[in-house]
Amino acid sequence: MEAGKRDPRKTAGEILAQWAEKGGKIDEIRDSHLGTMEGWDERDRALVTEIVYGVVRNVQTLDAELEELVTTGIARMQHRLLAILRVGLYQVRFLDRIPAHAAVSQAVDHAREAFDSRTAGLVNAVLRRAATQDGRRPVDAFFVDNSPLGLWRRKWVEQWGEEKTNELIRHFETIPRVGLRRNLLRSETEDAWLARLRGEGVEAKPVDGCPGYAYASGVKPATLPSFQEGVTTVQDPAAGLAVRLLDPQPSETILDLCGAPGGKAALIFEKMGGDGKLVTADKNMKRSKLTREGLARLGHGGVEVVTEDVLHCQGGPYDRVLIDVPCSGTGVAHRRADLLLNHHPLQVEKLARMQRMLLAHAATLVKQGGVLVYSTCSLEPEENENQARTFDRKFGKEFVRDDLPSDLPQGWIRETGVAGTWPPRDKVDGAFAVRWRRVG
Repeated sequence: MEAGKRDPRKTAGEILAQWAEKGGKIDEIRDSHLGTMEGWDERDRALVTEIVYGVVRNVQTLDAELEELVTTGIARMQHRLLAILRVGLYQVRFLDRIPAHAAVSQAVDHAREAFDSRTAGLVNAVLRRAATQDGRRPVDAFFVDNSPLGLWRRKWVEQWGEEKTNELIRHFETIPRVGLRRNLLRSETEDAWLARLRGEGVEAKPVDGCPGYAYASGVKPATLPSFQEGVTTVQDPAAGLAVRLLDPQPSETILDLCGAPGGKAALIFEKMGGDGKLVTADKNMKRSKLTREGLARLGHGGVEVVTEDVLHCQGGPYDRVLIDVPCSGTGVAHRRADLLLNHHPLQVEKLARMQRMLLAHAATLVKQGGVLVYSTCSLEPEENENQARTFDRKFGKEFVRDDLPSDLPQGWIRETGVAGTWPPRDKVDGAFAVRWRRVG
């Protein structure tokens, strides 16, 4: 079948079958499939994402119902067949705009094509039975007690309350847009960059309060000439928050810790005007390779990429040090539907202990009068505000909270030296950053 005529539901099933069989990050598997969809309508791409992310988030709920509907159970079912049933049942239960009979019919066709008429009959019987159970209402996985997502919701309700938590959950269930950023060293003006994107068929919308950034939907960045030439790169505006607090200047020596895959290092180098010394370090060799490749595409050959455990990094002292620590990633959970499924809320405190160690070591590398910035893509207080207060208590004689840049969006400013985004309100990813200046 021609790529342009492929069925989004079938593609969603293929993605989910691969995820179930081989594991891996669902967003990366989805992207690899979307990359083959030349000429696809944006609505079809969006439907693929909606079904894939919806199935992943609600997989426990869907599988519990399938266990009731399939006489022999689903434990030993082939991954491809289970994916077809999950896609069909998800549409029946959660997508009101798709008629149940259409969802069932297409699932049956997919089963017949992938297997045989007997298997198609099984799919037909299971999904038709589900479709006739009108009294059974879908239960969002966030509201299932003791499920992975239910545990996260319980944590959030305790720290923020019901209203704010439900607001966040609604945000997580939206289809993420692609954040694009212009290379400051390869594009003269914002208007010229946006005009080039439009010329490449991209409907890019500038982001208020975040110059150099735009959002787009249904775009494959790697196929854009401006991306291939290093004029455009992929980065959410919230990811630039830490660099805005770092405020890099030309001729300085700067250290970027836990820097892979290099998005922040690239922006730092551009803010420096390509003038000065920038070292970016990460202990993961594979991710460091991605950093080198990404910087090379952007033309940032002057950045020194080091593969080394942050706790072993020495040298300096540096004018500015950024440490973007490994974290729970709850601020970007809408981009990775399986992220919260694979992490338990109790892991946050374990991460927080590691983050304290990393931050304490980073502090030793800052010169007197220099700047230290700590950042995460987490929304959790244990990884954010609590870390800042703990650092203040321990290092308050050496470091003081420093003033924030005057051009930050007002809603992002939380207190002296501290900034963070709230995705449902700010319409960007979740990010947190705090800025100190070394005085002793």
